[in-house]
Amino acid sequence: MTSSDDGAGSGAGGRRPRDGDPGRVARALVEAAFSGDFEAARSYCAPDVTLTLEGVQTVRGHEGLRQLMEFNAEVAADVVLEIHHVLGSGDTAAINRTTHLAIGGTRLRVEVGSFFTLRDGLVADWTDYQDMQNVWRALGH
Repeated sequence: MTSSDDGAGSGAGGRRPRDGDPGRVARALVEAAFSGDFEAARSYCAPDVTLTLEGVQTVRGHEGLRQLMEFNAEVAADVVLEIHHVLGSGDTAAINRTTHLAIGGTRLRVEVGSFFTLRDGLVADWTDYQDMQNVWRALGH
């Protein structure tokens, strides 16, 4: 996985982003989730986290996070993130990213806007907004 923005830092490898910086926590969660590191991703989430792919699916808790990560690992290959912007203030964060991936041999580029709400320094709510039409076609829907 790569990232085009070096300013926000990463929480990978067991290094927790400093407390009080929702942008760094959100970025570390996204990077861990898309790299397939469930334990790292889980460490950035409240136990009752809600994850929503707007208009597609909502899952809850660490088990929901695990299910989404496992599904992504099954259907997507060669996942590369470009993180363009990370904003954080108070208990909220926003990330603008491009996700590059292959589904069934078809290369896709998905533009994503992600919004996060933190509670006690952990992500309690993560919502992604993206156009899923190309993804659905690649999945045969």
